[in-house]
Amino acid sequence: MKNEMRDFLSEGMKRYKQASKIMTEFFRNTQSELQEILKKRKNWGYTFKPKETTKVRSTKYWDEYPLINASISGTIGNNPVTIQIAINWFWSDSDYPYFVVRFYDAPDKLYEKISSFKKHGKYEMAKDETGLVFYADPEDFNLERDFNLLIDEFLQAIS
Repeated sequence: MKNEMRDFLSEGMKRYKQASKIMTEFFRNTQSELQEILKKRKNWGYTFKPKETTKVRSTKYWDEYPLINASISGTIGNNPVTIQIAINWFWSDSDYPYFVVRFYDAPDKLYEKISSFKKHGKYEMAKDETGLVFYADPEDFNLERDFNLLIDEFLQAIS
């Protein structure tokens, strides 16, 4: 083992427990914030109707694919759909994440509406064409504001 790797592992052995606690707490708090954004949102426009009994959910990809999300189920017309919001470091071109709102599952006709979205400002189509992304300013952090603006843009695009 090279000296640099041995030094790295040696230092990691001393710091891993605390780093793991910090990472876990960051994940839980960020996930909770995303879930609260969806729970508190009252105006979904006339397009999306959240289920009254739905539980806001999240998935965990964190350790290998740094992404934190939350989703809410409902309907658009008679179609059941799930809308997901996420903070994505994994596919970001920089160290700062981008924010995304997308359909997690929806009929093809709704994906087609999203696919006609034209980039403007800090909003653009997600690479997989299932939603929109927003590139937040790292110096102006406001998760609730930025996600609500992104959700507004998404709802406008599908209406």
